[in-house]
Amino acid sequence: MKSQKNWVYQLTRFLVTLYFTLYHRLSVYGKEKIPRGRTVIVASNHASYLDPPLVGYAFFPGYLKFIAWEKLFSFAPFGAFLRTMGAVPVSPENKNSSAALLRLVMGFLQEGYNVFICPEGHRTEDGRLQPLEGGVAIMSLKTGAPVIPTYASGTWRAFAPHMKFPRPHKLTVVFGDPIDPAALPEGLNEKEKRRYILEKIEEFYRAEDAKDKEKYPLKD
Repeated sequence: MKSQKNWVYQLTRFLVTLYFTLYHRLSVYGKEKIPRGRTVIVASNHASYLDPPLVGYAFFPGYLKFIAWEKLFSFAPFGAFLRTMGAVPVSPENKNSSAALLRLVMGFLQEGYNVFICPEGHRTEDGRLQPLEGGVAIMSLKTGAPVIPTYASGTWRAFAPHMKFPRPHKLTVVFGDPIDPAALPEGLNEKEKRRYILEKIEEFYRAEDAKDKEKYPLKD
């Protein structure tokens, strides 16, 4: 798979390693489930700005491309960090265009990059799972890339949208079983295939979210 690893990436990864392991006590599970030698779509829940760099770090030694709102790149050092970690800035116009984002991410896959996306579309405002959008299923079916359902636990508690700075809560990343578009049940039409993929992702999210909420219940 393609990557853009260089000395800047290695330095950034070292600093990110210190941050996630010391400040957030990160644990990662399920990496052995990620197919080797195939381009994949890592589909994560979305509760925080921490999610893309966290999952990207957990995915190592693989490399993930992901899109981010161009406003996040306005502070040059942080923008350089995001680019090094695989982020590509998108304008507000493209951010609000599902078709434009779909073409952009599919382009990454066709170029041989693994990609990170959030099927929920945007960060949760209340710490609860949101309905999934259909783009991830379309991308998988059109490119043949397996979807890796992924759950990032603790990012809401560590850096929810209303917080100005991250808090030192424990973080966990769990990679689920791949959903291979070439191995879907026979006899499904395109609409049913898309629904099947989304249902499998949602099933994984809900199972992991239930474990997380049992241990750390949301406060009303």
